[in-house]
Amino acid sequence: MPSQIEKLEAHASHLLDAFIGLREKYAMLEPMLFDPDTNKNRGSREQARGFQILRSSLFLSCAQDIAKLTLDVDKRTPSIRNLVGELDETTLVSELEDRYAIWLIPSVEEEANPEIAMALKRMEERERAERREQFREHLVELRELWIKLSTTPAMTGFLTVRDKVSAHTEVRFVVDKYQLIDIGTLGIKWRDLRASIESMQRLVELIGLIVRNAGFAWDCLDHQLSNASKSFWGVPTDAH
Repeated sequence: MPSQIEKLEAHASHLLDAFIGLREKYAMLEPMLFDPDTNKNRGSREQARGFQILRSSLFLSCAQDIAKLTLDVDKRTPSIRNLVGELDETTLVSELEDRYAIWLIPSVEEEANPEIAMALKRMEERERAERREQFREHLVELRELWIKLSTTPAMTGFLTVRDKVSAHTEVRFVVDKYQLIDIGTLGIKWRDLRASIESMQRLVELIGLIVRNAGFAWDCLDHQLSNASKSFWGVPTDAH
């Protein structure tokens, strides 16, 4: 039977994987939202209709993922809300802090010279104290950032997408032309996706540090996704 921490670690790992999937989709969507050349070259003339369908589909999928990964309350779901809620338990947090702070230095146990061993021991204790303080800072930042993100107006719109997405897939005929979903009616702006994903990334990172004592190579992921997006849309690799 998995322990509480083992379950928490598994959920934190699944959250990271799912968030990376969201980042992948958004990387393909972002040029469709903000890059004038992509819109001009791929979103006009005969391609316009397909471009709009793809942009709307990716937008809705990203919005659903944001709501699901951030706000889902089902205990089986590795959402940020659930993981932050688990960290309200004092005993659990204390155990996680110990795991984060206590690192054994083999040379301390193996050192024969008592003066050197004592110096190494003091160094180890100082590092442990610093790591405890770092853990507590991470926890404070996690809780503050969670409150800020979960109460943003855009989150209401993302929840609407998640709960009623099937009602928004229709194509409507308005003023002599077909139009997809009016995103404005959902209370979400294009830039809300980017801002929400950026905040989510820091939360996912903090959860990984607190629960799994593990970071992630975000710069490497950024580079990979940027190259994938530019290659797909035909954007020069040196373009900004």
